[in-house]
Amino acid sequence: MRFYAILIWAVLALLPLVRSQAQIAPELREEGVLYFEDNLPNKIVATVKAPLTIYLQRDFGMAAAYLGAGQQIQLLGMSGDGYLVKGNYRGNTVTGWIRPEDLPSGIDPALFAEAKKNQAWHDAVAVAIANKNVIEGMTPDEVTQAMGKPTQTSSRTDANGTQQTWIFTTYREEPQNTYTLDAFGRAALQVYYVKVPIGQLIVNFVNDAVISVEQHQTDPSASGPAIVTPGVVTR
Repeated sequence: MRFYAILIWAVLALLPLVRSQAQIAPELREEGVLYFEDNLPNKIVATVKAPLTIYLQRDFGMAAAYLGAGQQIQLLGMSGDGYLVKGNYRGNTVTGWIRPEDLPSGIDPALFAEAKKNQAWHDAVAVAIANKNVIEGMTPDEVTQAMGKPTQTSSRTDANGTQQTWIFTTYREEPQNTYTLDAFGRAALQVYYVKVPIGQLIVNFVNDAVISVEQHQTDPSASGPAIVTPGVVTR
């Protein structure tokens, strides 16, 4: 028991150094935890109604701090196991987990639903960027991350706000053959590639949010004018 008590105090002494801030560094974030930072505009602060225990991990195996009624905690995240909180214990800021039944009353459940919705949107944008796609609602910066810089841009401002149009030209690499002379004067076949425009991706923004995406695909093999097939990608 004496060793266990010493271990707890050693951990508590280190906590203010590595977990004193509300923000959880990306490398410290756990899988399966919904973090409220970046998903909610304001902090969730609650007053402890009855004494509760903050645990080091969400398996609730080791206690980190004991808070009494009247103390305040800030909720940092949640999972199916419990809630990640920050509190003050004996002058030190401690971050850890509380059990679901220890969550103070009076917190609007709509905040949790909003955080889940916002996280789902962030996940969808991350997938779109990884796959070089554009979806409605993305910002200009997110579109740039997904597609790079546009080939053409235009903008105008009216009663509806600022509208922008970005055009990205899409290409296909076509192999071309040529003959050159090698070191011995013999003809040698060389293959090189040229970019052939095959279409355009047109992204329309209103007030820095994508409102529509049009894919115009041309068919270089068709005779006469290029064939354009418009399509719209929606969220």
